[in-house]
Amino acid sequence: MPTKSLRILIADADPEQALHIERALNILGYYRIAPLYNPEALVSLSNARTAEYDVLLINQEMAGVGVADEDGFRKDNSQFRHVLIYADADRFVNQLTGLMQTLDTSP
Repeated sequence: MPTKSLRILIADADPEQALHIERALNILGYYRIAPLYNPEALVSLSNARTAEYDVLLINQEMAGVGVADEDGFRKDNSQFRHVLIYADADRFVNQLTGLMQTLDTSP
């Protein structure tokens, strides 16, 4: 069962891809979701060091060219409890059920 209190930020420059992920999350029972389309806004949010979101789902291009290390990215963005980086939104949506269950059970 989903932890409906998780606050999720979807960072993707393509609004259609972000909406696709948001709809998939809604089907799974997650509704506290905010999209972010602008990389500069993500930088501002990172600099603010607020803990407004529990989960950051971020497109690899927006995370930075060559970023494949979620742990390293998370260390640089410690205001997020969980960070998941995806390259392809369609493939990511197909994996969401398992990924979100893993996040729900972690402290």
